[in-house]
Amino acid sequence: MARTTIFDPLFRTAARKRTFVYWQTTPLRRLAFLLLALFCLFGMIGFIVDLFALGQKPVITVIIWTVFTGAMAVTYLLMVIRAPRFLLLAVIVHLLGSRLIAYGIHQLPGLLDHPPSASGVRTAAMAVLVLSMASCLFFLIFIQHEGRHSMRVQTELSLAHSIQQTLVPKITAEYPSLEIYGASVPSEKVGGDIVDMVSLPDGGLFAYVADIAGHGLSAGILMGMLKTSVRTQLLDQSCPTVVFERLNRVLPTVKENHMYATCTALRLPATDSSGCLAIEYAIAAQPPILHYSSESQCVTRLGDEQLPIGLLPEASYRSHQLQVRQNDLLLIATDGILDAENRSGEAFGLTRLEDVLLRHHGSTLADIADSIHKTLRASYQQADDQSLLMVRFR
Repeated sequence: MARTTIFDPLFRTAARKRTFVYWQTTPLRRLAFLLLALFCLFGMIGFIVDLFALGQKPVITVIIWTVFTGAMAVTYLLMVIRAPRFLLLAVIVHLLGSRLIAYGIHQLPGLLDHPPSASGVRTAAMAVLVLSMASCLFFLIFIQHEGRHSMRVQTELSLAHSIQQTLVPKITAEYPSLEIYGASVPSEKVGGDIVDMVSLPDGGLFAYVADIAGHGLSAGILMGMLKTSVRTQLLDQSCPTVVFERLNRVLPTVKENHMYATCTALRLPATDSSGCLAIEYAIAAQPPILHYSSESQCVTRLGDEQLPIGLLPEASYRSHQLQVRQNDLLLIATDGILDAENRSGEAFGLTRLEDVLLRHHGSTLADIADSIHKTLRASYQQADDQSLLMVRFR
């Protein structure tokens, strides 16, 4: 997560925030050539001033001021992008350093001999030429290195998007007792959302939404591994809590330490002639399920606070039972939808999602999903995969 700084008001759009995060998080070794270019560019000031003086300034004075102005330029850039709270201190150091250098030079005998005018001009002109060429060279090297890094990132994102498109197709299915719709809209930074549905041997269904913490290729690979693991476990066990507990034992052995998964799972039974179905659900560190009741015509939040999967090896999980009737509707949404922010920094949130569900509950599931995504696109910036799963009972 990016640190909050006094410059945040200047970066209100997502693009500007991403740019500022780049400068904050890029390792200094990758910025080395940029800092050298900046040093040479501003170091020229000492020799340019000497040119205006027709080469009359002492050589040692020009060199000292060249090093000082170049170093201060580098210091200002580092303060702005990494430690803006110390920017005032840098200004104070600049002012005091300028006075100390001016005083110290005048106290050293023999250093203030003035070179011949023609010789001084030639020296200053050559120095400006060399420093300008060095600055351009360092800038080009920096751009080349960052271009290579950008290409590697784009390749990784392309691979991750391919994985995501293959493993997370849109779900549209209809059965005698229910219909299901699931979809995931990937963000620019590929995450690891999974929306999946599996038919069970007894005629029931197991539907779930999982979210791998993190972004990029590693999250995409772990997403594929988790989906395969879930489908393998469903061959002999369809209880959500058992699936969660087995995943919790498997994931730590195949993931990086900082990664984990959140998940919401539904165990949907086969058709019940009574017109009332008892479904089983479990939630591991995800937002509440929204339950639209056709009887009361209101939305209820079905939440449960449990640990993410793969975070602690000995975690245990619980599930809950829910009675649903004809025309009831369940909606599961990931953080990518709920945490999307508008220009004022306000999150979309569960309340707005409930409002959309209440207004469009009679529409097809695909139209409800489209209404949610249109509302998000109109005013909210997408920063993560936006996935949802809906089930309507008949």
